[in-house]
Amino acid sequence: MSAADVPRRLSDIEAAFAYTHALMAGTTQVTTRLSLGEAVPDGVVERAVARWEQDVPLLRLRIEERPDGLWFREAPGAAAERVRRGAPPGARTPDDVLRAELNDVLPTGGPLWRLRVVREARETHLFFTRNHAISDGHSTGAVLRALLDHLPGPPYGPSGRRAGPPPEAAGAGPFEDVRRLPPDADALEYLPPAVPAPGACAPPAADPAPVPFDATARWADRTADFTALDLSAEQTGRLRSRCRAAGVSVNQFLGAALAESWTRVTGRADVRLLTAVSLRGRYPGPLPDVGCFISVAGVAVEPHAAGTTETARRYGAALRAADARWRPPRRGHAEIRRAVARTAGAAEASGICLTNVGVADTAFGAHAARVTGFRTVVNRTGGNYGLVLHAATFAGALSLALAHGVPATGRATARAVSRELRARLLQPAPAPTGSSVGVPRVSPAAGPGPADRESALRTRAAGAG
Repeated sequence: MSAADVPRRLSDIEAAFAYTHALMAGTTQVTTRLSLGEAVPDGVVERAVARWEQDVPLLRLRIEERPDGLWFREAPGAAAERVRRGAPPGARTPDDVLRAELNDVLPTGGPLWRLRVVREARETHLFFTRNHAISDGHSTGAVLRALLDHLPGPPYGPSGRRAGPPPEAAGAGPFEDVRRLPPDADALEYLPPAVPAPGACAPPAADPAPVPFDATARWADRTADFTALDLSAEQTGRLRSRCRAAGVSVNQFLGAALAESWTRVTGRADVRLLTAVSLRGRYPGPLPDVGCFISVAGVAVEPHAAGTTETARRYGAALRAADARWRPPRRGHAEIRRAVARTAGAAEASGICLTNVGVADTAFGAHAARVTGFRTVVNRTGGNYGLVLHAATFAGALSLALAHGVPATGRATARAVSRELRARLLQPAPAPTGSSVGVPRVSPAAGPGPADRESALRTRAAGAG
């Protein structure tokens, strides 16, 4: 969609995220921390952000409610007002700042993004917060890369401007088509993935019992929190080698390990695991590198006696089948709003969730060498999932964060799951034992929704976000 196509009505997935944000105290709001190994002067940032907003039309959008639903409109200008400087009170670490930004909710009807800049002696941290209706894992890297394109590196002169020659422009390629606005996915033909061969998976099984909240509270007393769990490049390499030898993907292993950890901590036999799935490539013609194109597939996961790799193998097969069955919903905005309202009033979640944005280095391209840290977390104030594991890889190291709503999921529960998860990810590969048999259990396909849509296989739009 070009600028001439605005205003336009939000698609089902976009509207689900927008309503979730508005009705559930910022639930699904996304914050990304991008750290640079340089102290960037304020003037350099201000000029870069001004050019960034002009270069990326998505940053000039707002959402307004009309009698027939939610619509995008363009509201240019005021980019400087969206840039904040310095850490908020009480924030001592980059993760403290990220947590504060996650809980500082973007006003409904107002700008759909903001940027906080925290400068240290030799490092600058950029905290990019936005409404999930305009963001998925792919677009996060593309939009931040566009900012880096306008943010010159050192050396800086006395005026704050770069003293040396400008950096070479990156060549045209992936993650660079940010000058178009995203089209309405509801108006596009959906091209589903291939259906697994008959007999490869069992028919859908009944969903496991929902995940009850540890506690409920008034919306004013709820917050979003996360527990960080990072692996070193060496540890990540060992995990990759283990997965390769077992014939499973890292994403499958992460999902299986998360489900096993959660069931062990809670004493449950199984859990519904919802996985964020990218929909890019499932519509005719290339989509721009901006917007929100994700769904979520839900499957029942039961830890297998043969260990995590066998659980991962079954989870992967079940997920492929659920993803192949999924079709985009076609709901009116009033129906979407009612579904979100039901989620907002619930005292339990449908399950836990995994979202993986993949390797960030590719998105940053020629700027990757400037980046010293990267983490994305989604606000879960509403506790619509019991826990969400956010995964990303940068510079060969796997960055993980367990996001949850407080008090829906207590911090003690999140920390206990984090410890169990770390133990599973770092345990040595078991000695080969013979092939195991059995078929995966699969829950009915979930519709698309605001999960945490940031990655490779993803949830449903009815307030799932």
